[in-house]
Amino acid sequence: MFDIGFFELVVVAVVALLVLGPERLPHAVRMAGAFMGKARRMMMNVRDEFEREVQLSEMQQRIKEQLEKAGLEDARKALEDTKKSIEETHSILAQDVAARSAPPADDPDTRHSEPSPENAAPAAPAETFAIEPEPQPEPSKRP
Repeated sequence: MFDIGFFELVVVAVVALLVLGPERLPHAVRMAGAFMGKARRMMMNVRDEFEREVQLSEMQQRIKEQLEKAGLEDARKALEDTKKSIEETHSILAQDVAARSAPPADDPDTRHSEPSPENAAPAAPAETFAIEPEPQPEPSKRP
């Protein structure tokens, strides 16, 4: 990957030993290893996510092609046209039913007749009395 040979690694190790000293070198090597591990994991996650996105886009493209081959788009358009025609027929029929069920405004048979008793307005009550509430017994007080 970086084309680093054994000799270069030995030179880096000797310089690190001289600069950091024998006490801090193990901790520095551990920290460098942990940093490299985190960097590798992050790169793997980015690569995996990128591959998933590419696979997802390829799958979507294949599904779209299969739908076009199957003619489902044409069937969907035909269903939408059928739905529109049914809705138009429904609205026409609803208007026709409403027009037939509405009573004519000027019917000579019912123009001067009085309303039937079941359709008449209810009579007002003759007299109302106010009802006073009954007195409640007082609660007993215990010592």
